[in-house]
Amino acid sequence: MRTTIPTLWLLLIVLLTTGSTLPVHNASQRVSQPEKDFEVFWQTYKDHYAFFRLHNVDWDKAYATYRPTITARTTAAELQATLIQMVKPLEDGHITLVKGDEFLYKGTSKRHSYKTEFREVQDAYWQTAYQTLQAAGFENVRAVGLVVGRYQLLYLSKSARNVGYIRLTRCFAELSGVMGTERQEKEDHQRLLALFDDAVREMSSCTAIILDVRGNGGGHSGPAMASRFASRRHLTHLVAERQPGGYERFSAPTPVYLAPNPQLHYDRQLIVLTNDGTASSAEELVVSLYQQPNVTTIGDNTAGMLSDMYQGRLSGKVQFTLSHQRYYAADSTLLESIGVPVRLPVAHSRKELEQHLDPAITKALQTIR
Repeated sequence: MRTTIPTLWLLLIVLLTTGSTLPVHNASQRVSQPEKDFEVFWQTYKDHYAFFRLHNVDWDKAYATYRPTITARTTAAELQATLIQMVKPLEDGHITLVKGDEFLYKGTSKRHSYKTEFREVQDAYWQTAYQTLQAAGFENVRAVGLVVGRYQLLYLSKSARNVGYIRLTRCFAELSGVMGTERQEKEDHQRLLALFDDAVREMSSCTAIILDVRGNGGGHSGPAMASRFASRRHLTHLVAERQPGGYERFSAPTPVYLAPNPQLHYDRQLIVLTNDGTASSAEELVVSLYQQPNVTTIGDNTAGMLSDMYQGRLSGKVQFTLSHQRYYAADSTLLESIGVPVRLPVAHSRKELEQHLDPAITKALQTIR
């Protein structure tokens, strides 16, 4: 969920130097602020958004449709509504429009059954998970870390049969780690790894660990956490970045490798539980571990929204983000909207929840046996 922030001057230069799809104004004609904001928004997407073809969206047509509606009399609310209408068809969870601390719009990825089916029953969902563990001989689950939203960072337990359970609810320790400055993110990276490492060390004597990242919406440091479970160095995935000058113009895919962490290394059996609420940096964690011989993934594919978030700015303290990278599996399969696949698919519905069953945890315990 890291962001890349261009300067407003750079965006203005881009607007003045790019192609003929933008209107030509007379030298004496002053462009109003709503029009400037529209141009900055549209041009930033034109130069950096990575998935127009995947989502079957014609961005030039969007310009032709919506640009004539923006004038000097357009209000801030009307402009924002127009921008939201333009990006809704992209169905991308990394698209946002924010003013200060208020989300004006947050996109939803195509794969979002976890959020829609279990949104109103989150407490029951996780209580059922913990009840399933306790029925299998696990201790009461213990929470670690600050509360952000509804949950603390980590939930830990261990069974009488020496199996560990780690639920990682997010990939940042404190909210400033993803909403603050670059320095705050770096500091948060260290706090996150310190807490995660303590949990792994606590489970280091276990014959197996269940790492539960269902519903983990991301943050940062996914590959770093994955390195704690790596048994060998290997290629995990590839990343290409969108380049200005053409909707299908990208940098050459950069290979990403995972190597064992020299200070902390758990190489026994690891079961990773995922669903389509596992997103962003949490997906990086999963794809980094996917080929490890000691790792089995269970549940449902991850969300399929792995790109970092490229950030732009408009007037009135409005900011927006978009996906500007393509993540590929080691075999060059595009992961966007598909997600990182699981080795053992397990369906999970409200029916199981009503029966107080967590089929993913049940399958994990069966796999360990």
